Amino acid sequence: MAEIVAAAAAVHAPQLLSRPPYEELDKLDSSTDALHAFGRVLQEARPDAVIVVGIDHLETFWLEAVPTFTLVISEECEAAYTRWRKRKKVHTSLAVDLLKGVIAQDFDLTYSQDAELGHAFLTPFEHILGDSDVPVIPLLVNTYLPPIPSPRRCYALGRAIAEALADRPEKIAVIASGGMSHFPGTARYTAPNYAFDKWLIQETAAGRYQDLLDLTPVNLDEVGESELLTWCVLLGMTGGELPGELLSYQELSHHGHGVIQFLPRPEQAEQPAETAEQAGELLPRYGGHTFTQDDFVYYRFPEPHSLPLNRFLREIITRADARDAFVTDRDAAIAASGLGAAEREALAAEGFDRLVELGAHPLLALSAWQVVKNQLAAAG
Repeated sequence: MAEIVAAAAAVHAPQLLSRPPYEELDKLDSSTDALHAFGRVLQEARPDAVIVVGIDHLETFWLEAVPTFTLVISEECEAAYTRWRKRKKVHTSLAVDLLKGVIAQDFDLTYSQDAELGHAFLTPFEHILGDSDVPVIPLLVNTYLPPIPSPRRCYALGRAIAEALADRPEKIAVIASGGMSHFPGTARYTAPNYAFDKWLIQETAAGRYQDLLDLTPVNLDEVGESELLTWCVLLGMTGGELPGELLSYQELSHHGHGVIQFLPRPEQAEQPAETAEQAGELLPRYGGHTFTQDDFVYYRFPEPHSLPLNRFLREIITRADARDAFVTDRDAAIAASGLGAAEREALAAEGFDRLVELGAHPLLALSAWQVVKNQLAAAG
């Protein structure tokens, strides 16, 4: 029977790769230090394979097809973010058995033999796995293109994965690559819900997850926590009762960075320090947040009319030639885009709010702005 020997949930913010000078570098260092610390734990656990449950920031899949869950079963995989790239060997035989085993449980799962992964995978590849030759199994969860799965559906996938692995002899590690509260590319970009994060850290330390699993996808959109869906897959794989040890939590102006280790259990877990409950400092449910949204507000369904604009932004992010042309002569690149007057005007302006108003997906609008800004800064 496969044994899960190491498991953690980990931030994957692209700033941990690009380290732009306008960020709080000491906090980035604290996050990467925690990722490296879990990397050492994982190395000591000596797994035969690492299942990396990540998300897609519209880097791997495009609006031509939006799968809910996707398993990568190529012989190797590559993760990329602008000029940073890293290849890892895939444990293909285990991935194929996993695919067959999950589908045999009537759980539909897409697979790909030709997927280029984004920074949700590159960050753990770089800062947790490093130069280790342990093979990986990448699993993508759709978190930003509604309709998205619920926490309980993701937990159910984790349980199905555990069942599919039951007859395998390997030692397995799991990394849930997903951030805590943030609203990338939206009007709330600089207003994360840190109170919800702190409540979740409290509940994780106690091994309490039912309130998290009871949330809806719209609830997650409201508090900027849709990437917790990767955590829910991990919880399903581990049984949903293990407490987690906080390795790092950083409040950046735009993001709650969290790294939490579930396995192996730390030695001090046998005799825990005074809990929040014992100290009389228990945070209220959901950090005191009262949910009001009845539909997606921050990450809405992308209407078909916005496809040309979204395609243009994605090309800036994923194609070096398109990005270079935009940075070198923005006016000429915009004029050649074929977009309407409103879209061209928004592309010529600073920031990304107007692009989002016109139908750009917030992740694409923000990412395009970031990579252009970073390239201009690098050029001096």
